[in-house]
Amino acid sequence: MACLHDHSCEDHDCSSNWSLYKHIDLPKVSALNEAVPGSAKSVFKPWEHRLNSSEEHLESNEGDPELLVYIPFTSDVKIKSIAIIGGTDGTSPSKMRA
Repeated sequence: MACLHDHSCEDHDCSSNWSLYKHIDLPKVSALNEAVPGSAKSVFKPWEHRLNSSEEHLESNEGDPELLVYIPFTSDVKIKSIAIIGGTDGTSPSKMRA
């Protein structure tokens, strides 16, 4: 599958080797203001499944659009980039802070 970002992947390694998914302590992922309790865990996927939109998505409670997501890692990591993929209906976060 072709990458959807601003460089040629022939010159960069965009494989799952660089994904932090394997370092996320998934059972401990949580979110404040999520509409469906526990749904924050479902948005973290292996690199190969990152574009699969058939699974659950993460929404905030009605009336409070801010989501605070806690992502614990199993080891020290260095975050170089973050990929946010919006919904198929064109929805996406308007702001994100890390």
